[in-house]
Amino acid sequence: MKISDLNRELFLKYPVVKKVAMDPYFSMLIMISFMVFAFILMKIYRRYRLQHYEVPARDVRKGHRWYMVDIFPELIYCSYSHDRIKHGARCDSCGLCVEESHMKAANKKFPCKPLTESGPVTHHHWIQGNLPLYSKCFVCGDDCGILPHISDVRCAWCGRSAHENCIYMKEECDMGEFRSSIVPPHCIKLTWTGIKGRRHLVVESVNHPGYKNWCPVIVVGNRKSGNNEGELILRDFRSVLNPTQVIDLNDVPPENGLEWCHLLPDITFRVLVCGGDGSVGWVLNAINHLQLKNPPLVAILPLGTGNDLSRVLGWGEGHTMHDMAISTVLHQVEKAEPDMLDRWNVQITRKRKYPVLIQNKSMIMNNYASIGVDALVTLNFHKQRESRPWLFTHRIINKLCYLAFGTKDVVGRECCNLHKKIKLELDGRVLHLPDIEGVVILNIPSWGGGCQPWGTETENGRLAVPSYNDGLLEVMGLYSSFHIAQLQVGLAQPLRLGQAKKVKITILKGKVPMQVDGEPWEQSSPVEIEVTHHSTVKLLSKSGRQNING
Repeated sequence: MKISDLNRELFLKYPVVKKVAMDPYFSMLIMISFMVFAFILMKIYRRYRLQHYEVPARDVRKGHRWYMVDIFPELIYCSYSHDRIKHGARCDSCGLCVEESHMKAANKKFPCKPLTESGPVTHHHWIQGNLPLYSKCFVCGDDCGILPHISDVRCAWCGRSAHENCIYMKEECDMGEFRSSIVPPHCIKLTWTGIKGRRHLVVESVNHPGYKNWCPVIVVGNRKSGNNEGELILRDFRSVLNPTQVIDLNDVPPENGLEWCHLLPDITFRVLVCGGDGSVGWVLNAINHLQLKNPPLVAILPLGTGNDLSRVLGWGEGHTMHDMAISTVLHQVEKAEPDMLDRWNVQITRKRKYPVLIQNKSMIMNNYASIGVDALVTLNFHKQRESRPWLFTHRIINKLCYLAFGTKDVVGRECCNLHKKIKLELDGRVLHLPDIEGVVILNIPSWGGGCQPWGTETENGRLAVPSYNDGLLEVMGLYSSFHIAQLQVGLAQPLRLGQAKKVKITILKGKVPMQVDGEPWEQSSPVEIEVTHHSTVKLLSKSGRQNING
């Protein structure tokens, strides 16, 4: 049968086929409908993929997780050649040390600390030599590692030392002093997932080890945070905890680490965020997004500059590797007490000439938001850091740059007459603003890297003592960038505008710098900004912290 005869037969039997073939507009409509349907399916599939999170795991059969050490600070022997080495490689999971030339051979000879293990218990994972000073054998109690060559062993899980002749007496490992924080490998089951060529290991299931008061710690951090101090901190945590408990935000989002809470919904995990206030906000947003049945308790190991939330909760202004050992940090997390933190929704709605309001942006505020001169300094710093990231590599340099941008605005006064550009409402009450250049909305008492501008006075009973869990916001005004500098050193008082459960700012004209929790941008007008209560989240505050709330 010819093609023309087949077409004629189709046209006679199915008139709609003829209509589609002869009418180009109808054909275009069918094609557009098909494209829209395919687009909807793609969006549904993409949304499913985004909501599917997995705890990543490394294939330890491929070898150790090496990092290079230029000069070992102590006497170190190569575990492969038994020769003394000054520089070489160390595994950040099990602590094995070898010369650089023996890395491949060591991968084949010495297995790394296992992430999973079959059987009802976890066994000691012994690493030969390089024991800490004054080590004692936990079996017989005699000194270990005192010979002038590589000798005796140390467990990569519990950290105990033993003589090579004593290790056969006790094979079961109880995970040592941090057993309540570690997920033992015999409780973890791994599985391969992904398509061919991109398959990877993930944690499939977890069982309770039966330990008393077991509350595992999940470490979440970015290895590039704090002048790359994050990499050193994550290494140390991998050596103490199960490496699957350490999540690098440079590789995966925090939702992957929070998947532990889905695997064991009846256990309250503790999440230690290694980073600044931005990382803490990212993790809190992920917890809110996942709608967990049993949300974890969040602790903070501050890195970088600022860290106002960390200061308020007693975790300090910043952490370096010289401040304290990882064991000390874990002990502090174990002793930390739960506390509540208000979170606020910042709704930014653009106003049109028409009576319709179009939603523009919505975000969550944990610490504070500002508009005007304070946000301008943050915006200028952010622009310079984006263009020259190599320059902003130290906490002191960052503070000096903040000081330089603030001093520059003393002369420029780019935010002058701000009171004429905005309208401020507290709980529906319109405030008459004096000649100011900035407005700051505080949720926590600390602002601008440790400054406590509001203080603890009640001002004749009219204003309450500030707190981060009372459902109230503190609103203050700034006269200039010079006023900010005076507040930082305690030579001036803020312009206390009031406290409110709902704050509304309307930008009437022009462009005004704005920032929420250190994320700055330039906001154009006309726009309405509403700050309302979003939720309350549970965090861990350090025991013995100073009572900032009075």
